[in-house]
Amino acid sequence: MKATKTGEVLPNIYAVSNLQVGFYVVKANQTYIAFDAGGNRNMSVNELCRLSIKPEEIAAVFLTHTDSDHVAALGLFTHAKVYLSKPEEQLISGSVKRASFMDNKLHCPYETLDDGETVDIDGISVKCMITPGHTIGSACYIVDDKYLFSGDNFSLKNGKAAPFLRIFSMDGEEQKKSIGKISKLQNIEAIFTAHHGYSLSFTKAFEGWQGDV
Repeated sequence: MKATKTGEVLPNIYAVSNLQVGFYVVKANQTYIAFDAGGNRNMSVNELCRLSIKPEEIAAVFLTHTDSDHVAALGLFTHAKVYLSKPEEQLISGSVKRASFMDNKLHCPYETLDDGETVDIDGISVKCMITPGHTIGSACYIVDDKYLFSGDNFSLKNGKAAPFLRIFSMDGEEQKKSIGKISKLQNIEAIFTAHHGYSLSFTKAFEGWQGDV
């Protein structure tokens, strides 16, 4: 696994590296939106500084799921609204366990989103797409109908989509179904994963997807 290096990967879209995991920040008109929050607080601060982005400038954080490597630095974003999918709340409440050695807790207020629900942040449209498998409430987010932020919902191997490592996923078969759902999206120009970089060819990534590993 290798996250995208810190830098501007497309105009107004920035990768923030935390070594093997990363998150992304999108510039809106007067503010920024983050997709996940990073697993290391100090590294997140330093990498954001390299991009001349202050944590307090981030108005919203959309969590693809609540594993610690995606939420550990969430406390940096003191001015941000936090969003996650409605089903993921079961992990936070403890009504569903991620694994015996994992504790998916959030220590901040948050709002939940339903499948297909859209939020507008300073002129940027963010649509929630619930894609269970990696966790019970894993989600992707589609920005302005053309950029897909996928978290750990799939990996990229030589530019092709594949299931995330089974050992880290709650339900591998459910994840394959979710990848099939993602593969049917239209007009996506770029996809951004947390651990496996990004691709500017959605068509290549999902061409011939049959659910195989």
